[in-house]
Amino acid sequence: MSLTPSLNKLSWVGLLAVFAVTGCSNNDSSFVYSERTTSLMPEAQDGIPGEADDAPGVLGVKQLLDDRFGNPQNLKAWLKLPVDFGGTQASVSEIVTENDQFKVKLAVEEGVALPEAPKALEFITGECIGETIAVSGWDAETGEAVLASAPTKQPMAGDLCALDGGGVLRSGRVLYMRHCSHCHGASGDGHGPTAEYLNPRPRDYRHGVFKFTSTNDMSKVSRDDLARVLRYGIPGTYMPSFLLLTDDELHAIVEYVRFLSLRGEYERKLVNELAGDYSAKAAQSRVADGENRTEIVAELREFLAADLPDTATELGDELAEQWSVANTPEALIIPSVARVPDSPESRRRGRELYLSKTLNCADCHGVDGAGNGPQTIAFEKNPITNEMYNEPGLHDVWDNLNQPRNLQTGIYRGGRRPIDLFGRIHAGIKGSRMPSFKNTPHEEIWHIVNYVLSIPFESEPGATGVAAPVSAPVAAAVAP
Repeated sequence: MSLTPSLNKLSWVGLLAVFAVTGCSNNDSSFVYSERTTSLMPEAQDGIPGEADDAPGVLGVKQLLDDRFGNPQNLKAWLKLPVDFGGTQASVSEIVTENDQFKVKLAVEEGVALPEAPKALEFITGECIGETIAVSGWDAETGEAVLASAPTKQPMAGDLCALDGGGVLRSGRVLYMRHCSHCHGASGDGHGPTAEYLNPRPRDYRHGVFKFTSTNDMSKVSRDDLARVLRYGIPGTYMPSFLLLTDDELHAIVEYVRFLSLRGEYERKLVNELAGDYSAKAAQSRVADGENRTEIVAELREFLAADLPDTATELGDELAEQWSVANTPEALIIPSVARVPDSPESRRRGRELYLSKTLNCADCHGVDGAGNGPQTIAFEKNPITNEMYNEPGLHDVWDNLNQPRNLQTGIYRGGRRPIDLFGRIHAGIKGSRMPSFKNTPHEEIWHIVNYVLSIPFESEPGATGVAAPVSAPVAAAVAP
């Protein structure tokens, strides 16, 4: 029976901890702010300094972002977010000072095991917040840690701390900078040094959107989805396979990508709260209409002080919920019926559905599945600017021009397993013009899957939905 003390339902929501990152070969990397952030009024970006005791300073978007996520050299773990930052969180249950030794006894949440040999303890609440002290002695059974030195201030029972905190985040950052940043950029913005030479462009994580998932159309990407892309790459793109990395290394990269995605999506949501009235363009327009800029800044100060802090917390809660749900069974796409056996009849039915007015797959993919449907020559309207794009074709949320998949090639970026194609039809492709057909009966989706998988092998693609017969092998000539 373990003597380790437990703390039931230990809550970490809303806490901040700073985990310094060292050992990376690129020590000059930094997170960049989006163009939407830098399009705000300077005061909305950087906050407004205090002028007097009754008018204290207020934080802008950049400071709110930095306070919660830090920078690559000094990452911050906003423990509200569903990211495995690494380490073991615990609570101080008892403090003992004897024989010039400073000891703390720690309690963990029920079901959580204490580490075997932690090297450091970091306080993340209380008077000692942010202070990290080496652990010189440890008893994993009782949860008692002997600290190499006394804290500069007196900790209290109930203070929260982390043992070897941030290990996964640190490892993920180093691996990401080594393997991923040259395409995806240090901030995950898709603007690494090689990105301009790649087509399709590397993913910009800042939207919090990933195309190829096993989750339904309303859910975020799951950890398993990200790990699968890392293991096997994305066929038909420059995204390679990292199958040779260990499971722990893949997990660390997945968590760091989630961290970057959450940072970017949080930034976008903060900017959305301000852009309507306090972008530089909006401020100029208001001044042109007769408003006084000083009064606009005073109005902004009141908004930043009274409204934005609560809104910023709510946005974090919303993101935490969305990204947590994506890893639950309820978010998974699970067919209600097993795959319909592949047969000429199933393929013919799949082609009928493919061409039907209800699904109208040919509008994008073309009658013969070559990715040449009429939508590829139509002009779209940008949903953000409400202006027409300069070139015809389909665009994704990253404003990249996307050619519909040429189904004749047999290359499917989200995977070629039947269940992968089922998922693409059921949930669509997030961030793209490929819509969800989740209301289509699952049996009919399987017919479409069977048809699509047959297209590369048809003698006349798109003509029948029936694969060409395999010719009998020619007997080799036998010398007399």
